[in-house]
Amino acid sequence: MAMDIFLIIVVSLIALFVSYYRFFKFSLVNDLNGHSKIAETKLGPIEYKIIGDKGPILMSIHGSPGGHDQNIISSDAFRILILSRPGYLRTPLGVGKTPAEQATAYSELLDVLGIQKVVVMGISGGGPSSMEFAAKFPEKTLGLIAFEAVSYSEDYANKFPDDESMMNGSDFSMWAGLYSMSFLGTKKKAAMMLPNPKNRIRLTSNPKNVAKLKSMEWSIWPMSLRREGVVNDYQQFANLSIPFEKINAPTLAIHGNEDINVDLAHARELIQKVQGSELRIIDEGDHMMMFTHAEEIDSLIKEFVLRVSNDQTLT
Repeated sequence: MAMDIFLIIVVSLIALFVSYYRFFKFSLVNDLNGHSKIAETKLGPIEYKIIGDKGPILMSIHGSPGGHDQNIISSDAFRILILSRPGYLRTPLGVGKTPAEQATAYSELLDVLGIQKVVVMGISGGGPSSMEFAAKFPEKTLGLIAFEAVSYSEDYANKFPDDESMMNGSDFSMWAGLYSMSFLGTKKKAAMMLPNPKNRIRLTSNPKNVAKLKSMEWSIWPMSLRREGVVNDYQQFANLSIPFEKINAPTLAIHGNEDINVDLAHARELIQKVQGSELRIIDEGDHMMMFTHAEEIDSLIKEFVLRVSNDQTLT
């Protein structure tokens, strides 16, 4: 009898846990879809959202993985257009596989939205397509920001072999890991994520940095809705040919000198090949520096956006 009761309790707990997981996933995906819109373009549907209601527009191109829920900056001085790149969330991969094709998709999105000019910012894996956009559509580009951006060919599949298990793993296993981490204190999270002890202090001592981290924690999940995009990105990054010589918009590279995911050499490659570009190196910044150096980064981006747009509201 006691064993029967024990088994009933165990089965009930498992069923409850599975039900909670399904509810969590449904709620998160429903929330993601509720905070974005779909633009029907000539190339297919593109998911996007716009944050803010005044000022020039910064078109933010997310990294790998990511989606329209990956926003690294905060500003009330300009609007932020964030889209889900092909293969991520509700933008099909068929909209554009190569960085050049994706750049054309961005242009089509702007046409549908009636937006004439933007500052384009490529974040990490969003770098190549943002650079292609600036090169192919100079008439629509007020400026280019390369934020820890991939700028030349590199085999990331071999560089980070552990990423393969993340990309091929189940949504449930990744959820269990992320959910477990949510019970950790900020200091423990910082110790796991940030190699430099000074960056751990920068994160934990600033409530705004902690809030930004919490808002981004789930921007890689569920992987099933982002997997096609990540796999395609890694394939594209291994064979890049970015037309740097065609980029004539004001260009700013922002990179940390402790970034081991996308080496500082990527930023140096960009500024060497794009005439008149500038590089701002974030001291002790790694690939998570948007959480540890938020105020410095927000200030750099704000100054650049307003400078190249001349404080004009462009719609």
